[in-house]
Amino acid sequence: MFLPLLLAGCINLDFVPSDSLTSAALATNPGAAEYTTDGIYGMMKDMGEFRGGYSQNNTFVRQYFLLNELKGDNICYSNTSTDPFWTAATLKDMANTDNCAYMWVICYKLLWAANANISGLTEDSDYSKQLKGENYFLRAFFHFTLCNLFAKPYSFGADNPGIVLRIGTDYSETHRSTVGECYKAIEDDLVEAIRLMSPSAYRGGTNRGYASKEAAQALLSRLYLYKGEWQKCIDTATECLGADPASHLEAEVKTLYSNVPTSKEVIWCVNFTDSDIANLPPKGNLASMYDSPDGTQGTGWGELYVADPLLDLFERYPQDKRYTDMIRLHNSLPGLMVNWGVMDEVNQCLTQAIALPNVNTVTGVITSSVTDNGDGTYSFTYGGKALKAIPDNTATKISDEFPGYILNDGSNTRCYVRSVMPNAIVDAKGNPVFDAPKMSIRQGGYPIWFCEKFSHQTGITFPISSSFIMLRYSEVILNRAEAYAHLGGKDTEALDDVNIIRTRAGLTGTAQMTTANIAGRGYPTALDAVLDERRMEFYYEGFRVMDLIRNKRDIDRRFPSRAVCEVIKYDDVRLQYQIPLDETNVTGIPNNER
Repeated sequence: MFLPLLLAGCINLDFVPSDSLTSAALATNPGAAEYTTDGIYGMMKDMGEFRGGYSQNNTFVRQYFLLNELKGDNICYSNTSTDPFWTAATLKDMANTDNCAYMWVICYKLLWAANANISGLTEDSDYSKQLKGENYFLRAFFHFTLCNLFAKPYSFGADNPGIVLRIGTDYSETHRSTVGECYKAIEDDLVEAIRLMSPSAYRGGTNRGYASKEAAQALLSRLYLYKGEWQKCIDTATECLGADPASHLEAEVKTLYSNVPTSKEVIWCVNFTDSDIANLPPKGNLASMYDSPDGTQGTGWGELYVADPLLDLFERYPQDKRYTDMIRLHNSLPGLMVNWGVMDEVNQCLTQAIALPNVNTVTGVITSSVTDNGDGTYSFTYGGKALKAIPDNTATKISDEFPGYILNDGSNTRCYVRSVMPNAIVDAKGNPVFDAPKMSIRQGGYPIWFCEKFSHQTGITFPISSSFIMLRYSEVILNRAEAYAHLGGKDTEALDDVNIIRTRAGLTGTAQMTTANIAGRGYPTALDAVLDERRMEFYYEGFRVMDLIRNKRDIDRRFPSRAVCEVIKYDDVRLQYQIPLDETNVTGIPNNER
């Protein structure tokens, strides 16, 4: 772990590696701390050397989002992949798996840099206090990141094994601290960062690529939420949000994601520019996993699709801008489509069955094969059998307002009705082909629902790329909402915060949540409504797995996907990543259960 720090030239946070500094050198040359602090931000987006080579997978931000998301229920996998994400997605990661091993190593490399800066910085000016505060924040952030990936949630018990705490530059001893000890150290660092730092305008100005006092407050509200200290979460979030939380939000969802570095809603981001993208392999950025503009994998791998249950959640209010503006069925056409899962007994997963559109092979005209009967049911023919998608009025229904659909196939098979249908081409033999390059379906019959959250940032030339939001005000609002819901007697306050987020998403009027209507919408408690709102607001941003398991809720993967069709218990030991052998073989610290 004792590798050189990166010095950085600070022009629009465009970092380049240079030389090394020690904490002693920083003490005699405090001006250099600006470069070494900026170097930490740079290392979060640069490809690092790992196990003798460089790879797109050796990038902090890529693995931060993937590893936090892959074990959840938001993503559909249409096929196996050579990318190491597949081991995480199938809960088969091991102690030598590259992606989680790299994440462990890079976090400790960055912790070493933050510790050196903290040791060398004084508090003799506002600027040096700001830099020292940023490093306290960064140390807290990397420790928290490691805890979320490699340790059990705090709600499982404070005495469970945590991660290796690195406070200071004395690395003579290595042991796993308890989860409680880790959380206490993270809290102490964030409180110190808040004391030292100034608001966001101080160092970054309109550029959100630097940590700030608000960033420390936002992360502290998350820490208190995960720790179950509800009133502390509420108080910290309120201090961060002020009297008018809605004023911190962008008016449009698109504006948030297209202008990340300068968005008023973003508290802290990892700022990418064209030069940063150029330093990655083609298709090496995170967006390429979720999007491919032309569908050919020429500008993006496009291997991860939005899962049907998440789409169904949005379909309850299809005008939701988080749905209409950020998710698309690739190369689709207007028209009705019905799809459902069929068990693949060999792979124990659900493949897709789709009521494919009709294609006139002479004219090339494509029309839906699904008929809207006008009574809430939809008719079509599949495999020579007449079927209907009917509202689910069984005990499994989603809600009174949107019960979801089942097939009248005698098995009550869950199905999904969509208002768009796949496109096709006619091959040389006159047969319609739906899974050809550029079309709407991939191997296994899976519709290609792309997520565009990480695509199309203004000012970046590459067609699918963005800066990465690490903290934003919408999270702070929903942190407070969940804390209110847990606290008891504060359901109205919890739903008021939820409705701030829904209003920005275009869900006003009857689409607002109240204590009087949530039961009919399928929510036994306000907490259930808050957790669904967090799912819709933060999908693909790495919150879902932790939101479920820290609340002791199972992960339901019984939807069409190549991942195993199963319900993953919230306390399944596979949900915590394995500590790499590079560490355990040298230091002898115990690994996580398997």
